[in-house]
Amino acid sequence: MTQPVNTWRELARSLADGLRGSGDLTDPAWLAAFAETPRHVFVPRFLLTVGGPELSAAVDPEPWLKAVYSDHALTTEHRPHPAGWTTTDGAVLSLPTSSSTSPGLMARMVERLEVRTGHRVLEIGTGTGYNAALLCHRLGADKVVSVDLNPDLITTARNALATLGYTPVLVVGDGGDGVPDHGPYDRIIATAAVPAIPAAWIDQLAPGGKIIANVRGELATGPLCLLTKAGEKVSGRFLPMGGHFMWMRPEVDNPLRPHQVASAATATPTARSTTRLAPLPMVDDADFRFLLQLHIHGAESLYRNEVMIDGGRQPVVTLCASDGSRADVVAESTPAGTHHVVQRGRRRLWDTVETAWRVFADSGRPDVGRFGVSVTSGEQFVWLDQPSGWLRWPLPAV
Repeated sequence: MTQPVNTWRELARSLADGLRGSGDLTDPAWLAAFAETPRHVFVPRFLLTVGGPELSAAVDPEPWLKAVYSDHALTTEHRPHPAGWTTTDGAVLSLPTSSSTSPGLMARMVERLEVRTGHRVLEIGTGTGYNAALLCHRLGADKVVSVDLNPDLITTARNALATLGYTPVLVVGDGGDGVPDHGPYDRIIATAAVPAIPAAWIDQLAPGGKIIANVRGELATGPLCLLTKAGEKVSGRFLPMGGHFMWMRPEVDNPLRPHQVASAATATPTARSTTRLAPLPMVDDADFRFLLQLHIHGAESLYRNEVMIDGGRQPVVTLCASDGSRADVVAESTPAGTHHVVQRGRRRLWDTVETAWRVFADSGRPDVGRFGVSVTSGEQFVWLDQPSGWLRWPLPAV
């Protein structure tokens, strides 16, 4: 593999310059880390999109190398759906289980986390090891600890890091448990999504330390939150920048978390009603979707659909939850200006949607930057505008 040896430095410098130009990188030390860390060492093969063609150093060296030093996430591992689901053309449905975070997102995370010289950092989700390499370049390998559930990934990452002369502490284990033997940590950076902040992270965080993590549900997957420890409490706001990490999961061989296992469909409608709330606008409103998932525990999906209603197929908006509850709302309004609603399962989901929409409207249609998270030993909740305000929702949302 001689071509990367000859050309990767120019491509890496160009990538770093692009991140600086976009405002993702401002710290000269981090700029040097991105410009001088060979990403290609960690991703010899990958998919740009799940289901798309694989690029590899051996088969497609030129497009592979160009993609490596682009600002894209690279899917490096995927597994078939455990229930044997297939795509519309009959192919086995694969779910991503590991990736290399896009450099731009990693840059934004370390900049907002204010990782500085002397800090001891715990990374949740080693993956390929590229992020650990960036941290080693910036801080020194003796300041970096990284954990991943998959022992094969740890082995591969350790070998790749060793080729660069880096020997950080790499641990096989559940990221939710952290790595207590090597703490406390000044910073914790999670590249796997969580439904709530694990208590172990708080215990292992040094006073004044910070955590950046993708705390999410299923309806709005992107927001990251930045939390600071004061005493035994951590608190902070969601950041107006996307994350969309894969879920931290309990089993190596199962790409799904327990809440993602599909429930049996409920055959008999439990309620029919009408609503004056138009369903289509909310599907594409990321801010409302974020608030809605705080109201409906276990919300799984909100999407446009077509279903059979009264003997004919009609365009609807469908909301599903992990317990099998479901609401279908006809997109076209009646002459009276209402929309037909069919609700199935144990919960009347659309009733909760209407409540959430009133809160959304009454609060001035808040974006995610107005929300935050507070965690104590006894509770964990999302709040609007300030921790002491009236509106709050318990975590986890799934």
